[in-house]
Amino acid sequence: MEDKSTIQSYVNDFRRHMSKYLKKGIGLTSKTYPSHGEGCVIELRIGPNLPNYDEIVEVHQSVNDVLKIVPQKIVGGNIDGVKFGGTNISMEPDRILIIKGEDDKNLWSDMGALDDVNKIVSNMTRGTK
Repeated sequence: MEDKSTIQSYVNDFRRHMSKYLKKGIGLTSKTYPSHGEGCVIELRIGPNLPNYDEIVEVHQSVNDVLKIVPQKIVGGNIDGVKFGGTNISMEPDRILIIKGEDDKNLWSDMGALDDVNKIVSNMTRGTK
């Protein structure tokens, strides 16, 4: 996904939907790594006193190339043969990685952002019952 306006629209929709679950004073920053191939990686940090800030960095060759430079725990070793489809979410103590493996317009829509937020929130609340 190279279309920066589509990426920014998704991030804006994601932030709007996620804000319903965040306490006052909690911010969300995003750093997006687009790719020439399908998909991209969005790194989110949510925490107290963080500015609501978005950054879209230079375009990389592929999602796999991004995952070689962004520290992550989803896949290790030689990831050249790994193919990501749909939306993959990795939750870590200090950040969330969203790996979009496709450019399907539904994944990048307002409903796609809402679906991703719901996956994150349901996963976070699952252990609090």
